[in-house]
Amino acid sequence: MKKFLMLLVAAFISLSAFADAELESGSLKELKNSDVRVLLTWDYSKMLIEDKTEKAFLKEKGAEWERDYPAEVAASEASFDVFFNKKNKKYCLITEDEDAAQYEIIIRVEKFHYGSTAAAVMFGGFSRGAHIEGSVDVIKLSDKTKIATIKFDCSGTASYSNEARRIMAYQDLAKDLAKQVSKGK
Repeated sequence: MKKFLMLLVAAFISLSAFADAELESGSLKELKNSDVRVLLTWDYSKMLIEDKTEKAFLKEKGAEWERDYPAEVAASEASFDVFFNKKNKKYCLITEDEDAAQYEIIIRVEKFHYGSTAAAVMFGGFSRGAHIEGSVDVIKLSDKTKIATIKFDCSGTASYSNEARRIMAYQDLAKDLAKQVSKGK
């Protein structure tokens, strides 16, 4: 029993280490200002879902997935915006007003995995949710220069629905990017 508990604690610690975003180059210091506004662009052009192209994945899943997928992604992106602005309220905020924006954050999603409904049912909060990884470029709009690049590998918490797992992964990414801005040097 003691070995089982130790294994369970080790698994929990390793699962909690999945979420992470790290500044790869540049500086985010310019974003540490409550007057700064940023545009947000999502780039899924090279994304693999469950190690397949988006088109192949959706075709394999069927018509219902193909129909519902755009709304799922839109809900996740909207959740990201709200969560980022909530976590980052002392610093830069996301805007849709192109005239007000001084920077653009381009999120390039390279890999996405939904996680497992079965694991969520069996292990609850101990199981890993959806997983999203890729990179972020921060562009200064006045002269189109890249001021920073961030690599991310984030996981949300477990949930019973695919949409909820995706939303939680996007929220985890928002939290990690807001943390990187707050640490900006």
